[in-house]
Amino acid sequence: MERNIQLDWKALVKEAIKRRKSEKITQKQLAMLAGVSGPTVTRFEKQEENITLKSALAILKMLGLTKRE
Repeated sequence: MERNIQLDWKALVKEAIKRRKSEKITQKQLAMLAGVSGPTVTRFEKQEENITLKSALAILKMLGLTKRE
């Protein structure tokens, strides 16, 4: 069975940036909390394509945009 799931990536990144700023967290702090590099957070926020899904999910998880396990 094939499912068509769409994700509004631009809106998700925009919300992530909004949450980071509202929590007064710098990109550097977010990188440390998420366990990724500073440049990775920058690439994520610029919506560049050269970021792994694992890194993107780590960033989103730290900002409360995915379920925590």
